[in-house]
Amino acid sequence: VSDSQRMGDPLLERTRRLLTDYLTFCAREPGTPEPPPGSTEAALLRSVAGEVQENYQEFFSSFLGYQGNRLELVTRMVDVVLSDTINWGRLVLVLTFAGTLLKQGPCKATKQKRRGRGNQSQVTRDCQLIVDFLCSRILGQHRSWLEAQDGWDGFCDFFKSPFPLCFWRLVIKTLLYCLIATATLYVWKQFRF
Repeated sequence: VSDSQRMGDPLLERTRRLLTDYLTFCAREPGTPEPPPGSTEAALLRSVAGEVQENYQEFFSSFLGYQGNRLELVTRMVDVVLSDTINWGRLVLVLTFAGTLLKQGPCKATKQKRRGRGNQSQVTRDCQLIVDFLCSRILGQHRSWLEAQDGWDGFCDFFKSPFPLCFWRLVIKTLLYCLIATATLYVWKQFRF
């Protein structure tokens, strides 16, 4: 995305700010204080993603401190979860997954500090690559849907509305099955069990 395109596209600018806020929040070094969210939607995304991670901790914890090709894994996840359709639940699932890949667990962070700053600079680079990829993919393939939902204001309205907890569990459970299938296929393909 060129600077001239970025300057004239409020939806792209807002999407980039939101994704940068969330993924940078996730990628910070353990023990670093949480930066304040940059917007209402950033605060809400952090909250909703935190609930998703908490409800499915067993799954997401297996990707905490991931050291492989984060962009490739996010790309595969997006290809599966957002390939045919999009909704707020699917989008939150993808963003939560991307954020989890960037988080460094406390024990892994301690080992990495002994090795120097190389890993944190790789996480920072991956964070920017993932922001660029997600902006491109979300707005490239799903811009009309996002605009029809009133953009990120629609995101805020959707997650602030009082849906029953069972609804969210059903949405997340369905999406989690897609995520698990993708992760399993990726691991199988990488290690050829």
